[in-house]
Order: sequence, then C-alpha cells, then structure tokens
Amino acid sequence: MKKIFYITLGCIGLGLGALGAALPLLPAFPFLLLAAVCFAKSSPRLHRWFIGTKLYKNNLESFVRGQGMTVKAKIRIMTIVTLTMAFGFLMMSRVLVGRIILACVWIMHIFIFLFAIKTKKADSEEAVPLICKKLRVSGMRCESCARRLECAFDSAGSFKAAVDFHENLATVYLKEPVENDVLIQLVQRAGYQVEQVWEAAS
Repeated sequence: MKKIFYITLGCIGLGLGALGAALPLLPAFPFLLLAAVCFAKSSPRLHRWFIGTKLYKNNLESFVRGQGMTVKAKIRIMTIVTLTMAFGFLMMSRVLVGRIILACVWIMHIFIFLFAIKTKKADSEEAVPLICKKLRVSGMRCESCARRLECAFDSAGSFKAAVDFHENLATVYLKEPVENDVLIQLVQRAGYQVEQVWEAAS
C-alpha cells in the first residue's frame, strides 16, 4: 500500500513537473524533486527510468549532484516563484478556483524549499574534504548507471561522489576516514562491483 502511494504521488509530481517545464506560472523543480524522492522510495525501475529522462537532466540533475542548495539560492528561487505566482494571482481576480490552486501551489513550493531541500553552506564556508578515494567499478553500461551510483553515494549522507562511466571510475570525497568495505558495500547495493580501491590526493 505504501509503495502504491509513493508511485501515485511520484506520477502526480512528474505530471505537474512536466507541465511546469512548459508553463511559466508553474515551476517544475519542486514537483520533479517530489517525483524523484517518491520513485526512489518505491520503484528502482521507475527511478532509473526517470533519472535518464531529459526532464530530469535539464531541471534536477545539477541539484542532485550538488547535494542541496545554499540559503542564497533558496531565497532567490523562492522570490522568483512568489513574484511569478503573485502576478498570476492578480490576473485571476475573477477566477476563484484559479486563485485557490495558485495559493496551494505556492504554499507547496515554500514548504518544499524550507523543509524538503537540504540547506548547505556556501562554497567558501564548506570544509575541505580530508580524504579522496577512487574506486574502479565494473558493471556500468551507460551514463544512467553512473548517475545511479552517484545517487547511491549521495543518499548515504556523508559522501560526495563523481562517477566517470567511460573510465569505470568513481571518485569519492570523504570528510572523515571510512573503511573501504563501506564504500564497496554501497557500490554493491547499487548493483555494481568494485575491482580496486585506492586513496588519491584531494
């Protein structure tokens, strides 16, 4: 039942996100983020399909790789969303249902940006990673595999990874020492195998 709920919610987010990519009054980002989260929780197959779409690549991929947004970026986007929707709200003075829908969408946007999206420090304030490890990975067949592996590391919370599909290489940045077995298990859970692990200069 829970899986069906997440899939349904993810499909709704995907549909609204696709509309938002085409309509100026309906920003796509929050809805696509909702779809990504719901698909990741419910269906690996849907999640893999979604992260391979142009809709994901053009609107969400850079955010996912960045592991969050700075306060400045959040304020900028929320301001744009608020001004855009305020204009639409004023234009719909005689359409009560339209105003209600816009108000609900605006509240949803603000809620997602405040509570669902991780806030990260500005680049100048971030601690420099202490350790950089490289993993030779086998089993990846396309760019989607590389993105899937990056998401696997990102979801662990304490890692930041960049995966090069052509080189079969994953570069993982660590803020504290981690056993190689932990990294290997993350790769294996994503469906791939580690052939070699070594520490590199960060």
